Amino acid sequence: MKLFKKSKQGTPIKELLSFNGKGISYAVERINGEEVTLGKSGAITVTEEEIIMVCNGKEVFRCLTKGATIATLMSGNGCDIKGSDKSGQKRHIVANYVMFR
Repeated sequence: MKLFKKSKQGTPIKELLSFNGKGISYAVERINGEEVTLGKSGAITVTEEEIIMVCNGKEVFRCLTKGATIATLMSGNGCDIKGSDKSGQKRHIVANYVMFR
């Protein structure tokens, strides 16, 4: 019996859709332990089939919702996105939300 079995299904679509329309201040991609800045001031769009991230009017990330996972950061001011793009490459993105004061 495994108590902490890792789900290979990904995040349910209902939960993925809750991230739709979130404004982001900046996004970074983690590649082999390094963080590469993708862009600043953008938004996350989630459809039934894809997760799309746009920064400065340019698409910087697109992955399929099938098997994708999105989790809110412990601080609550961002999210962690893991998924495969159309070529099958696995990508790991961290986005920080826009904070309105």
